Parts: sequence; C-alpha cells; structure tokens
Amino acid sequence: ILVKSLDEYQSNLASLTTDEKVSRIFTLFMAATDPNTGDSWCPDCRAAEPLIEEALGQLENRDDVVFFIVEVGNRQAWSDGDNVFRHLADQCVTGLPTLVEVKTQARLNQTECQVKDKVMQFFAC
Repeated sequence: ILVKSLDEYQSNLASLTTDEKVSRIFTLFMAATDPNTGDSWCPDCRAAEPLIEEALGQLENRDDVVFFIVEVGNRQAWSDGDNVFRHLADQCVTGLPTLVEVKTQARLNQTECQVKDKVMQFFAC
C-alpha cells in the first residue's frame, strides 16, 4: 500500500492493527520519487529497494501480511527538522530508508536496509 501522507498512513494503519486476520504489518519509510528521474531521490533508498523487493517475495502469497510504502517527502521536505515523520511517537524516522514491523517495533535503519541477510531475516516467517 503506497501512501504519501501521515493522515493516510495512520488511517490505514488504524483499521489494520485491529484486524484479526492481519498477523504482520511492515512499513518502509522512504524518500519520495523524483519526478525528473522516476526514482527515489535518496541513494540509500534506491540501493535498498531491490533487496526489499526480493525479500518480500517470501511473503507473496500471504493474505495475513500488509506492507506499506510511506513516502516522507522530497529532499527539501525531509531536510526540514519539522517533517512529521521525524516526530512519530512510536515509529520516529531518523534516516532513510527505515523498515519497521509495526506490531513488534523491530526495525532496520538506513544502511542496514542494504544488507541482504538482514533484510531477508527481517521478513522471515
């Protein structure tokens, strides 16, 4: 589920956290897509993306798992110290990309998302 605002994310998340059919919820906080290139403006996000996509293959046929991609904004918006994603009470994002398993609060930050073994283990069943 791709979301581009905090309100949209929190609304979707609220309904899913109470759904008994959902056992795991993952969120990838990453930089927005640069309209000039069609890719994320963040080099760490670009490097992590193929590893995360590969790891998600483990969960391909799982109806009980939800995966969010949350774009935190363009480079200027992310650089702003008041960016709303930097101040989330339970999922404070300090760097990009950040992967969070919502129910356990397990996380991989920035360059950890570029280590294949860590990413595969993060999504392991």
